[in-house]
Amino acid sequence: MQCAPYGRRQTNVQCAHDFRLWGLALSACLLIFAASATAQVEPQEPPPVQTQASQTPPDALLPQITAALQGVTTRGVIALSKALHIGERLEGTAPGTPLNTLAPVGDLDGDGVPEMLLKWAIPDVAVGADAAPAPDSRPLWSVYLLSWDGAHWKASRVLTGVEEFNPIIVNLGPPIGRGLAVVVVDVETQIPYPAIFQVKDHAAKLLWDAQSDDSRYQPLLQGRVSFLDHAGATTEMIVTGRADPGFLQVARDGRRGFQARAVYHWVGTAFIPAKNEYSANQDYTLYRFVSALHLHDYASAYALVVPEKFLKANPPTLEAFRRFIEDHLQEFLHDEIFAAPEVPAGAPDEHLFVLSKPGRRSVYHPVFSSDGKFLLTGLTRTQEATQP
Repeated sequence: MQCAPYGRRQTNVQCAHDFRLWGLALSACLLIFAASATAQVEPQEPPPVQTQASQTPPDALLPQITAALQGVTTRGVIALSKALHIGERLEGTAPGTPLNTLAPVGDLDGDGVPEMLLKWAIPDVAVGADAAPAPDSRPLWSVYLLSWDGAHWKASRVLTGVEEFNPIIVNLGPPIGRGLAVVVVDVETQIPYPAIFQVKDHAAKLLWDAQSDDSRYQPLLQGRVSFLDHAGATTEMIVTGRADPGFLQVARDGRRGFQARAVYHWVGTAFIPAKNEYSANQDYTLYRFVSALHLHDYASAYALVVPEKFLKANPPTLEAFRRFIEDHLQEFLHDEIFAAPEVPAGAPDEHLFVLSKPGRRSVYHPVFSSDGKFLLTGLTRTQEATQP
């Protein structure tokens, strides 16, 4: 059975900040560029699935970048960097503002010229030229793909309003071939969200976004996303991290819960889950125990206990287990959400979990087998009064 997702934030591929607030600042920073030009955007064939990311507002910066590139008639990186003033502080930016960067990402369209990623710091309209950003502030970036079309460099937007991201080339198989995976890290939750782009007509086209409404991506706490290439086959996406079991809530930055590894396969339009693996531990047993009883699946829950120790009945049977749950732990049969608080590692009761109700709190004290199977050998409950 799969773990419930921790939750989704609004997609990082779409604009994270209102362009109206900083559009004027962008114009002031880019007076060094030539007159603006309009980028041509052609519909993808077949039409892409409509996601939030494909409905983003116009980019206030992209037309000005496109205009600056019109004067570059060579594929040389030096001329490209000079036209974009890479490594220079732009007019109107505050001291301490990070410099824009330009880096090769690989030949994605197979024309022999590597595509480039332009990483552009979004200026803070609240910071003037004579004031530095707050010490603990982090820059927001806009990211663009630059592709040589044989005569000029063509710019297209990849990301806007992100803090951390990692670009990776992946093999998506025919007819797409090489694609660009961009893994954005939500800095608040530290959950990674991948997105997949194709380079078509020398422009980045979004194929799949993990944060779209129809995505089957399951984020993991403290997660990592990697891609595994296979000879003659499409790249697999591997997601590892701490699972967040829906019936047994854990702290986002804690150690409770259990490790999970999910393998995703590319099916032409999206990455879909193919295999989930979980590392056995005490919390994984508790999660399966609670989930089984929630579904009134007594047999599955019974398989997670050592009957003679858990029931202390003679003889221990499935029917005796059912009566024990209905008589003493009936709350497990209802739609209750339990919490697994952080307890110091090595403490005698480090795997306790709780059920909070107005005015009282039930604390459950599980005991597990020491044979590496982590089966329940006992489960007792204590009651605590709480402030109303």
